Amino acid sequence: MKKRAVIAAFLLFTSFIVLAQVETTTLTEIQQGAAVSKAKLPKGHYCEYCKLNYPESHFPCIMKSIKGKLDAVTGEINFTAGQPISGIVVKGSKENGDLLTLTTNEKGEIEFNNTATGNYKFVVSVPSTNPNSRVAGSPIGGIVVKGGKKPKDSSITLITTENGQIELQNIPAGKYKFTALGASEDEKNNSLLKSVYSEKVN
Repeated sequence: MKKRAVIAAFLLFTSFIVLAQVETTTLTEIQQGAAVSKAKLPKGHYCEYCKLNYPESHFPCIMKSIKGKLDAVTGEINFTAGQPISGIVVKGSKENGDLLTLTTNEKGEIEFNNTATGNYKFVVSVPSTNPNSRVAGSPIGGIVVKGGKKPKDSSITLITTENGQIELQNIPAGKYKFTALGASEDEKNNSLLKSVYSEKVN
């Protein structure tokens, strides 16, 4: 009996050693595989939503970040009517002035300071972290831009062209605040909402 017990104990001990070696080998292989996978990740755009790197800004996550929807038929980017649009890029300048690059905040707002009466031209676009991207950085047409001179003036209402453009002409010196909003169908078809606004000059 004692001999059988010793043999059984020996076999049990041996099986534990083999199992431990197998588990160690498997863990090492997993770690090595993870390291290889990580090394193979393409460099470029890091997506805050996917938590992975991509060779370029990728459209699904960009749409998620700005809460937009792509119309597969027309190629237009649509937003919920009246909803502030955060995270989009507004680029423009005064005539012969420095280029402004602004990004709308969580309330869809941008602010800038106009030091003297003049004309501005802006382009509203999808954000891009990669200049070689095929999809990011494209202009956004058909969104409403509302605002005016700070702190209380909100007399200006424009809708971007299909090229994402708006123009402000003859606007006086001062600080301005604008909000980007999703447009309703009525607003999109309203001929009174033009992409160009001009202050009256006495």
